[in-house]
This record gives sequence, C-alpha cells and structure tokens, in this order.
Amino acid sequence: MVLRIAHVDDDSDIRESVQLILKKDGYEVDSYLTMQDFLDSLKNNTIRPNLAILDVMVESMDSGLTTFANLHKNYPEMQAIFLTSLGDMIRPYFENQSHEWVCIMEKPVEPISLLATINARLKNKDGQIA
Repeated sequence: MVLRIAHVDDDSDIRESVQLILKKDGYEVDSYLTMQDFLDSLKNNTIRPNLAILDVMVESMDSGLTTFANLHKNYPEMQAIFLTSLGDMIRPYFENQSHEWVCIMEKPVEPISLLATINARLKNKDGQIA
C-alpha cells in the first residue's frame, strides 16, 4: 500500500522540492496552494492522506494553526507536521497538547531529516510503516 501525504505551502518552489523528495521515497503526494483547498480535498475519502505537512502562514497568519486544530478534531488518525520558517516560535500555541501530535520542522529542511520524521510519524504500534 502506497502512503499518501498532503503538503500545503504557498511557495511553489518549496511545494515542488518537497514533492520531489517524497515521490522519490515512494510516497503519493498531493500539493495544495491553500489550506481551504486541502480541507476541501478531505471530503473525498479515496484520496485522504495518512499525513499532512502544513505551513503556518498561507492564506492568513494562522491558517496552518486553524487547519491543524480542524485535523486534530475531525481526523485524529491523520498525522501532521508543521514545516515553517517560524520554527519553534509557534510552540507556545501548543502548550497543553501532546508532543505526539505536535511536530514542528523549520524551513529549510534537509531531505533526510524530513523523511526520517515522516517515517517516524507513520510507524504503527508494531514499528511498521502504516
């Protein structure tokens, strides 16, 4: 089974780079320019991703944070990673949330680090990639 990853970023260069890295590693990748496009895609169960990579500031200063809250509430089985130039500056927004759910990576990211983090997030309880 091929795992699907959704990536939302308003920077086309970053979207293309991440897509190349992930596809080379065997993932199906759906790239989105806006959080709304991504959220709309979740209505289609056949393309629902196993993991979402979100930027924080896309349509607005906090659209990634709002989308994350939506995912956590409505799709708790979906893993999420923030890939943002803000880095740990956004951690205070998640003071009371589990680190199991909140994962923040700073742009630019090394491909090996990104893939290692994704693989770790997608491992099931048996240690196998979901």
